[in-house]
Amino acid sequence: MPRFQQIAVCLLAVFGLARVASPAAEPSPFADHPVNRWVKQSPREGKPVPKFGWEGSGAYDPFDKLWIHHAGHDGIPQGFVTFTFDPASGAWRQRFPPTSPPGVCCVDGANVFDTANRVFVRFPGGSLGHGYQWSRGVKLKESPVWNYDVAANRWTNMRPPPYADASRTRDAIGGLNGAGAYDPVHELAISFGGIGSAGGKNNLHVYDAYANRLYLIKPAAKGDPWPPQRDGCGLAYDAHHDKLVLFGGQYTNDEKTWVYDLRTNQWAAHDLTPHPPARKDDNTYSTIPKMTYDPVNKVLLCVVWLDERRGHETWVLDLETMTWQNTNAPTQPEHSKSRSRNLDFSAADNVAFLETWSVNSEPQIWTYRYKTASGGAKPLGRPQNLTATTDARSVKLAWDPVPGAKSYRVYRGEAAEPWKVAFERLADSTRSAWEDGSVTSGHAYTYSVRAVAADGSEGSPGVRARAQPRVAIKPVVSVLTKDRVEVSWNAHPAPDVAGYNVYRGVASPRTVKKGTPAAWKDNDPEYAVTVVTGVNDITGLVKLNNTPIDQTTFEDDIDLAQNPAPGYRYAVYAYIIKAVNRLGVESGPSPYALTIPSEPTNVLCRENAQDAELKWSRNPEKGVAGYNVYKLEGGVFGVKRVTDSPIRQTSFTHHGGNETTRYWVVAVDALGQEGQPSSPAWIGRSYKGFFDGEWHQ
Repeated sequence: MPRFQQIAVCLLAVFGLARVASPAAEPSPFADHPVNRWVKQSPREGKPVPKFGWEGSGAYDPFDKLWIHHAGHDGIPQGFVTFTFDPASGAWRQRFPPTSPPGVCCVDGANVFDTANRVFVRFPGGSLGHGYQWSRGVKLKESPVWNYDVAANRWTNMRPPPYADASRTRDAIGGLNGAGAYDPVHELAISFGGIGSAGGKNNLHVYDAYANRLYLIKPAAKGDPWPPQRDGCGLAYDAHHDKLVLFGGQYTNDEKTWVYDLRTNQWAAHDLTPHPPARKDDNTYSTIPKMTYDPVNKVLLCVVWLDERRGHETWVLDLETMTWQNTNAPTQPEHSKSRSRNLDFSAADNVAFLETWSVNSEPQIWTYRYKTASGGAKPLGRPQNLTATTDARSVKLAWDPVPGAKSYRVYRGEAAEPWKVAFERLADSTRSAWEDGSVTSGHAYTYSVRAVAADGSEGSPGVRARAQPRVAIKPVVSVLTKDRVEVSWNAHPAPDVAGYNVYRGVASPRTVKKGTPAAWKDNDPEYAVTVVTGVNDITGLVKLNNTPIDQTTFEDDIDLAQNPAPGYRYAVYAYIIKAVNRLGVESGPSPYALTIPSEPTNVLCRENAQDAELKWSRNPEKGVAGYNVYKLEGGVFGVKRVTDSPIRQTSFTHHGGNETTRYWVVAVDALGQEGQPSSPAWIGRSYKGFFDGEWHQ
């Protein structure tokens, strides 16, 4: 790999955007895994499991070789905890990221691992229904997508457009018990269905992590077939046939198998016999299926839940013959409760991973191998670490050599949406590099490379590369005075980024002076002045610079006292940064940052007798005047401030008595504006034994 590529990859890793490890870099711990049998991997002897609860999400990270568990009923409703499980050692570990998404439940089967962008993609679920949360901390931090990088231990609130109702995404995407799938062909995370306040949903969303773009897909024409509303369904992407497959649900009586073509935006419903049981005899719950794709055997695996007494069944769907088959596995996972299953597949190990919550309230991890890999000739590998480095008149491509390849075939395409890119053969190369000199400035080309064997046959394509910067910017907005706002951001790690564009939009905030201590409400205390509790929309986005800026700071000439938001004393603005490469192509939009402080990070608690000792990191914004500390009080919905005035230090001890409760920290800026609450930290409750030291969330 050329030196400049090594530097770029290392910098990208710092921002949680790339890692050079391959999913198949180490021997599999499942070499002797039996066929057509479920094997319990956790808990195992000498390796305890943390007693978190149900309705959480999970997926497998093939690069760090870890199972990720996030959220659910972790002993309290709607938790935000993140754990990893190492299948090689059997050890669980609680992670303490600097910040985390707000607490959520009913997300089993909803979240996925994006193998192209190497992040765990988290869609919304149910929040604020059971207490133990601060509505302001949920609604200001909620957005359609959060991404988690395991190696960096970093959650990022991506806040992708569209921005309307950005803090009320439960009704727009994900919902309660929505279904998630990953499309490795077009490199997209997919969300379907879920229950919202208006009932079941059948919305189809796709998320492009590279460009931070979220798309709501609707029927191509009125009356086109579309799956009925549902939640808790089985959803998976068959990469070999390039189709999305949907089956069953939690309450639906629909027994059809739905197959979707993303390129044509067409669903087809198939009445297949036999098929997995789709509904129970008593018509209460249906079988709440979970599905994943097995690329080794080119079939879809489906686990259905009969009930707590009868357990599970394992089925496979072959799209080539359009047939379902019961595997009649002689060993099935132990019986589990409803809404407690997450299913994913590791191609390098040729095993499916299943996370369950047993009827004895115990988290479990199981693995399953449908068949052994065929003993034929090993297929040609995929080109790894494909990069596209732009210049004013060309795009230089480079990738890792593929063992056994005689040459390489380069393809190029262009489209506004990733699933509409039509690749055309561009060139052949005997080296693991190619320079495209037939480019036009401002065009965001997409490239794909395949290895070619001596007999002329092509291997499968690797991850795509784009002549467009990846979203890798996190803006910081510092309100220094009412008419002095400074925007700064991290330098983009790509070597061909020539500058940056700064955009400003008008945020329509939700505000409150005194909240309502009840489920689904703004359970805020009575504040001395009105505070921002959410964002309804961001409109009027304008670019503030004429040519790309070659610095990483920008001072905006705007007066926050002019045109204040309704019910608030200042205007609230949102800033977005886009990187621009040498070909003149902009990146997608960064997460937006507001003219109120961001949430304090690394908030941790330590018990000292009856005292709660808190500490956190200083905010990145300039002009932060201090911090306020809040605690949960007066029942599961009450919140109270426990600092008399903003404190300058980044630690605080609360002599609160012997109780179990939560604390949040909020930054206050030079204008007296309170910002976004931190992730909470508990006193009197922790997952001892699954983290190091005394400090915890």
